[in-house]
Parts: sequence; C-alpha cells; structure tokens
Amino acid sequence: MGMTSMQRLRDLHRAHGMRALKYASVSVVGIVVTQILLSITLQVLDWTPAWSNFVSVSLASIPAYLLNRQWVWAKSGRHSMRREVLPFWGISLLGLLLSTAVVAFVGRYTEHHLAIRAANIGSFGLLWVGKYLYLDKLMFAHDEDGSEVVVEAVPSDEASTAHGG
Repeated sequence: MGMTSMQRLRDLHRAHGMRALKYASVSVVGIVVTQILLSITLQVLDWTPAWSNFVSVSLASIPAYLLNRQWVWAKSGRHSMRREVLPFWGISLLGLLLSTAVVAFVGRYTEHHLAIRAANIGSFGLLWVGKYLYLDKLMFAHDEDGSEVVVEAVPSDEASTAHGG
C-alpha cells in the first residue's frame, strides 16, 4: 500500500530533522528577497525581465549562501572556496541560467509582472530538491554524530600517489 503524505513528512523529518525545515525557511527568504528585487527592477527601474532576473537572483544568493551555511548546516569559521563557496555559486549559477532563460521566454509573450515572477519561482522550484540533496550530502555533509565529513573526488591515499607523493 502507498505511503500517505503524513508518513512521507514523518520520514523526511526523521531523515533530515530540522535541517529540511530550516532549508525551506531560507528558500522562502531567498524567494522574498528575489521577488522584492524583481519588483524594483521591473517596475521602478523598468529593466528588461532577463536583466532584472539576473540582478535579483545574483543579489539574493548572497544571504542564501550565508544562511544555509551558518543556520541550516551549522558551519562556522573560514569559508572554503573549493568546497563551499564555488560549488554553492555554481548551483546558484545553474538556477540563475535556468530562471533567466524561463523569464526571458515568458517576457517575450507578456509584460505582466506576475507571470514573470511566477516563471522565476517555478524555475527555481525545479532545482530546489536537488540543491538540498547536494548541499546536505556533499557540500555541508556531517556524520550522524554531527562531525563534518570531507568529501573528496579522489581518496586521499590515491591523491598522494597521483601527485607523486
């Protein structure tokens, strides 16, 4: 027999605890910031939909990274460019490219601001679950005891051999 929605929510809570709820909360903050910036750039500054989306998403990704890192995955201290900053911006760039393409497409057929905003939110919704899994399992990975897991492309003993070590 199939799982009910409540059973799925309980399983999600068991597997990810408050982290999934915090991630969703950060996503809401990102959506609100992006939508406010979209409103300003579209309606006040009268920018094109694609340029408005580019600027709005780029600026909103700054608080999203900081909130995800510190609040959702409880990371503090120095930011690792290779393991944290660059991968996060890479994911953000993927979302930016997708959302800008969708917004530009919708903008060709309508200038209605609600349609443009819906295109932005819908395109990010497509990537939302995948981004969570990437952040949780790879970028900010932790063992069950809460200690940080360092995910390497090549196991360290092979890496030293590969680099002549």
